[in-house]
Amino acid sequence: MPWNELLNHKEQIERFRKALSNQRLASTYLFVGKPGIGKRKFALTLAEALLCERPVGELESCGECSSCKQVQSLSHPDLILISKPDDKAFIPVELFIGDQEHRRQVGLIHDIGLKPFRGGRKIAIINDADFLNQEGANSLLKTLEEPPPHSVLILIGTSVHQQLKTIISRSQVIRFGELTSNEIRQILERIQSEGQLETNLSLDELSVLADGSMEQAIQFADSDWLEFRRTLMEQLSSGDPGSDDFAKTVSSFVDAAGTDAALRRARLIQIGDVAIRFFRICYLQMTGIAGTASESDYAESVSSFVTNLEPMGSQRSLLICGEAIERTLELQRHVLANANAANIIDAWLIQLGRIFRSRVPVLN
Repeated sequence: MPWNELLNHKEQIERFRKALSNQRLASTYLFVGKPGIGKRKFALTLAEALLCERPVGELESCGECSSCKQVQSLSHPDLILISKPDDKAFIPVELFIGDQEHRRQVGLIHDIGLKPFRGGRKIAIINDADFLNQEGANSLLKTLEEPPPHSVLILIGTSVHQQLKTIISRSQVIRFGELTSNEIRQILERIQSEGQLETNLSLDELSVLADGSMEQAIQFADSDWLEFRRTLMEQLSSGDPGSDDFAKTVSSFVDAAGTDAALRRARLIQIGDVAIRFFRICYLQMTGIAGTASESDYAESVSSFVTNLEPMGSQRSLLICGEAIERTLELQRHVLANANAANIIDAWLIQLGRIFRSRVPVLN
């Protein structure tokens, strides 16, 4: 995986080159940035470069040696990969320290402490670091405080605010920015040419809707998702999002994701992401901050919502947007805690309606 396959993140690449050149590579990194921007691919490309047997330059893998091929196939004995199982709300502590019968005999903590088999380093990548609970984080503390020689641990999350303080304080934080519309379009062109993308939208439209995230681009390539998103924004801008049994519409759309509970949870999280972005753009518009091109598709609904709030004055209107974002974040927290979807959708829409109708923030 050559670095040129990553269309962004040149600053981060250079940072690691300098660290390696100066022999100042840290033992623990926390990668943060929105989903779908290439953080995991960056981590794997970094692992390939560090484990390569015949590097062709500073932090440049050859891509052809047996170590490179093993990293590419995710089978290298010195590469440890951890992620949240689809049927779990958090990363199970057993993935770090083994089950009760094999405590400290298997799992990431045990494996990263072993002598490297062939790469000269042990590299562990924890995807879904947002889903580390206190028990999982505590199991990592000794390894973070006293890392084994020649080990690198990379945690991948969406935001520093989603991480436990014990993790942040022991990690070097690397922030990753969004992809540009042009970069998104280049990737879409490639995967479409490979027959992996079908959409009724033009690639220009899809690259704008992506909002810097390939994950979101793939999501909105689905015409059903795009139509639901339009309906969602109309409901949010109406001031009464729970009207016309919209809760049933949301629940039906979530259920349409399939029988897998993890897929339904992911869809509801994505619905929350759309709503949060809508309220954030409303907030920015009311403060006079110009939107970007990627926000233009929200324009009509945002304008309608902001117009409805204008009689309340700017300060109250901003409070309403802030409270709406907080209620939506609460929805997502309940989703991650495996709460009943229908109940939390009902509660969310009712709370938003109370905020909009009363024009007074709902604090409880």
